[in-house]
Amino acid sequence: MVTRESSMTLSGLLIKAIRRHGDRVALRVGDARMSYRELDELSSRLAAFLAKSGIHRGACVALHLRNGAEYVIADIAILKLGAVKVPLNELVSAAEMAHLLAHSGAQALISHASLPEPAGGSVDAVPYSGLFISVPDAAPVRPHAIPWNVAIAPAHGDFEPGDCGGDDTALIMYTGGTTGLPKGVRHVQGRLADCLLAHVVCGEVRPDEVMLLTTPLPHSAGFHLQACLFQGGEAVLATRFEAAHFLELARRHSATWTFAVPTMLYRLLDTIGTDGEIPVSLRTVIYGAAPMDAERMRHAIKCFGPIFIQLYGQTECPNYITTLTKEDHLDETLLKSCGRAVPFVDFAVRHDGRDCAAGDVGEVTVRGPYLLSEYYRDAGATRVSLVEGWLHTGDLGYRDTAGYLFLVDRVKDMIISGGMNVYSAEVEAVLREHPAVDAVAVVGIPHPDWGEIVVAAVVPLDGADAEELRLFAKSRLSAYKAPKHVIFVDLLPLTRVGKIDKKALRASVKARV
Repeated sequence: MVTRESSMTLSGLLIKAIRRHGDRVALRVGDARMSYRELDELSSRLAAFLAKSGIHRGACVALHLRNGAEYVIADIAILKLGAVKVPLNELVSAAEMAHLLAHSGAQALISHASLPEPAGGSVDAVPYSGLFISVPDAAPVRPHAIPWNVAIAPAHGDFEPGDCGGDDTALIMYTGGTTGLPKGVRHVQGRLADCLLAHVVCGEVRPDEVMLLTTPLPHSAGFHLQACLFQGGEAVLATRFEAAHFLELARRHSATWTFAVPTMLYRLLDTIGTDGEIPVSLRTVIYGAAPMDAERMRHAIKCFGPIFIQLYGQTECPNYITTLTKEDHLDETLLKSCGRAVPFVDFAVRHDGRDCAAGDVGEVTVRGPYLLSEYYRDAGATRVSLVEGWLHTGDLGYRDTAGYLFLVDRVKDMIISGGMNVYSAEVEAVLREHPAVDAVAVVGIPHPDWGEIVVAAVVPLDGADAEELRLFAKSRLSAYKAPKHVIFVDLLPLTRVGKIDKKALRASVKARV
């Protein structure tokens, strides 16, 4: 596939769309609603205030906000300025936030008042001294900050967006940082315009959508929100996921579309099993970030119908590399796959620089029009990951003869036991088949004889027995793949983006084995 630099920009597409949709409802948060016209007006006021405060095209503006109207207003204001959005997860520590602000060179920070302020102690952090806007929530506005209502006051008037180019930086997103300090993934306006259109097409986002979002907007949900706004849909935002509340919101607002991770779907299925009422309006459920147990997916399709799309993507290639379509989900042989390449990208599975034959495991590499431009201020990481236009994802997988991709592990998480490669995803998939397993993650622990041994951390259900689970896996796997130990845990540690934190798990498991 030949990539190109788009003549479109994300700013141009979204600003025109918002002004076109006028009095349609754009957002619902709690009992409040906001029209596209109001969103346009409030974002212009904020853009005007930021401009008067010295924040112009190319300046970095960090958002440390929970899901809500303030995040969306700020997002559009940044686009109108031609500035650079730096979204921060609400769970980021004060020390890490200080590092991210320093690394990005953020000139402004917009934050909920109850969230931590940046603090020193990180590797290259310096005290934050830029513009600070505080949004009241459970806590009052920070006394040394500019109140949010001042920043969006009518006195700031209208703001006319300036031109920005396709190569202008629009977004710096930070990776999870489970193997070291987070890396800044730099995306430009033109490529994000292509990315926006890919989200509309691949996510099946329609103009009449009612999109219920309960996952953090600084991550995948934020891209889908922009697709909803582009189409003129209605976004219903909640600050966090709770199964019963999710179902209540879906029924009250007749939600048609949502995004989830597998754990959320499991909790929804458990809750529906209790109250028995399903939101029949849902017609598209996108899920990703981790594989979903095949039996639970069969149950989900039985409950909701064939409305599921699995996506596989990365921060470096936002959200859509492959999809397992609604139709694909009806073929049970494909439920362990993450699907085929979307029309916008190509992927290849390679080992030692050569394409792998069907069924052979290698690293997944990707090329397409919305890859990152670089790792910000990290030329070394860029050289390693971007090679001749191909992104090296760090994921291990294989493709079948029909082009479906099956992921087996991260390169850094592959276990080598007795000289043999063990892919944690394969072991995890087997253990998930046991009825006493609620969740599982598999890691390798150093061993003097084997190099590494396989250990499974299991969140058990009633009646679980560790030795029974170990023998269950051993009966279905080659001996070197079967876990040497099964330990029970209350919860699996997660990264800020909801993925299992194998680095943290490995450390805690090592102490118990």
